[in-house]
Amino acid sequence: MIATERKKCKSKTRTGEPCRGFAMEDGYCFSHLPALDKKRQEARAKGGKNSARAARLKKLVPPRLIPVFDRLEKALGEVHTGELESKQATAMAALARAMVAVLTSGELEERVRGLEDRIRRESK
Repeated sequence: MIATERKKCKSKTRTGEPCRGFAMEDGYCFSHLPALDKKRQEARAKGGKNSARAARLKKLVPPRLIPVFDRLEKALGEVHTGELESKQATAMAALARAMVAVLTSGELEERVRGLEDRIRRESK
């Protein structure tokens, strides 16, 4: 029985070490294959934008609260530069917390009603 050994990539790492990846085409691994340079750059750019904290947070925030979040974020900068008094920012934050509490309780109430309806339907 002959063991086939997979060829290693012929490229070097940033530190000058030989790449440990397995060769695909032309002796290069996926990360070093010149034909895929553009695709890798696009994927990095897309990944960088989608992994940003603000982008992830906006995916978690209900769409109707995004403008509130944006305004609070702007207010934070304005407080820092002295354009907005901290009392005003504190009031804005308190109102935003109240809005979130009202929306959260409304959404929870809606979910509970849905579950109760489902239980009633299944028990019949």
